[in-house]
Amino acid sequence: MSSRVVSITRRMAVVAGCALAVAPPALAHRAQTVLSTVIWNAGSGMLEVTHRMHAHDAELALQAKAGGAQSDITMLQEQAKLMLYIEQSFVLTDGVKMIALEPLGAEIEGEAILLYQECKLAAAPRELSIDNRLLRDVFDGQTNLVNVRLAQRTRTLIFSGKDGVKRAEGLL
Repeated sequence: MSSRVVSITRRMAVVAGCALAVAPPALAHRAQTVLSTVIWNAGSGMLEVTHRMHAHDAELALQAKAGGAQSDITMLQEQAKLMLYIEQSFVLTDGVKMIALEPLGAEIEGEAILLYQECKLAAAPRELSIDNRLLRDVFDGQTNLVNVRLAQRTRTLIFSGKDGVKRAEGLL
């Protein structure tokens, strides 16, 4: 083999090695967003809420809340802790009183964890206010999306920085 081919082969090997060395940290980057959906199910009379977050983000948040203790979100106990955190950090009101969401459970889907809540109501709320602090109290730069669908229209609310309560209007 010529020295030129050997030199190019060496360079390619060095570049490939550097790429492999950099790749694992890149895969561990935080997603920096939680997607929550609030849907009125007229057939069942239920307000259904789903939260989708990156599992690693959830583990880091639980570790921060527990003072650095290791967290494994695949464990049922850790999922229960995460649900308790969600109950405190994601609050819906009907304009007057808090809507009491009941936890349904969680499931792992790829690199995400989905957490489910619901509430039985006589009718879709005419007003809906949302306070979404999920992971924003733990991580700087966290931005959360909430898609609200109470009838035929969907509204997307974006929560970031120091945002407080927002209202989903014009949905009924």
